[in-house]
Amino acid sequence: MSIIEVKNLKKSFGPLEVLKDISINIEKGDIVAILGPSGSGKSTFLRSLIDLEEIDAGDICIEGSYLVKNGVYPSEKEKRKILLKTGMVFQHFNLFPHLNIKKNLMLAPLLAKQDTKENIEALARETLEKVGLSDKMDVMPSTLSGGQKQRVAIARALMLRPDIVLFDEPTSALDPELTGEVLNVIRNLAKEGNTMLIVTHEVGFASEVANKVVFMEDGYIQAVGSPDEVIRNQTNERINAFLNKVK
Repeated sequence: MSIIEVKNLKKSFGPLEVLKDISINIEKGDIVAILGPSGSGKSTFLRSLIDLEEIDAGDICIEGSYLVKNGVYPSEKEKRKILLKTGMVFQHFNLFPHLNIKKNLMLAPLLAKQDTKENIEALARETLEKVGLSDKMDVMPSTLSGGQKQRVAIARALMLRPDIVLFDEPTSALDPELTGEVLNVIRNLAKEGNTMLIVTHEVGFASEVANKVVFMEDGYIQAVGSPDEVIRNQTNERINAFLNKVK
């Protein structure tokens, strides 16, 4: 069984069809890079997997449980149970500015009653160390660089120990010199066998890290395959034109 199964997904904002018919299976341990021009539906697709966008039709099944089936969602309690399996890293960090880094990380596990406060604090220290920020537990977000904030955001997404981590353009809000430190963290997570879906314009990074590449355009998946198939040996002129523009 695939860890994520998506079938005939459709989503419109008023008269604008953003997702027209998306079907894809993601296997456990897949590192999936999602490429495509702006407006192709990449972020909407990712957000639908974590119920930040409510779809109009289709199925989303996560680890054998339906987040939505034929456009119909289960109870809020069932949705929350399913969504605990996923974590999300956004473009703009979304850290709570009035909480220090430790409290930013501990908030969700405490609300979910995941463990004792002491164990959650220990996990926060361990997770911050994983992203190279073990000395930032007690500082405020305003004191961090953009790259550090994004690494904290990644740590926060890992705090509930999700089986799937979603990244929505994790480097697009960063200066070029800060992009590398965030990509290195994602590289290390990939080596640990995490299942990850990454919306990105970093074609070189996608080619290096992903085992599966998805190209979206105009609300459809136009290509899916290995980096060799979708990036390096692509014969579709439209996809090649996009790849050459963002390299």
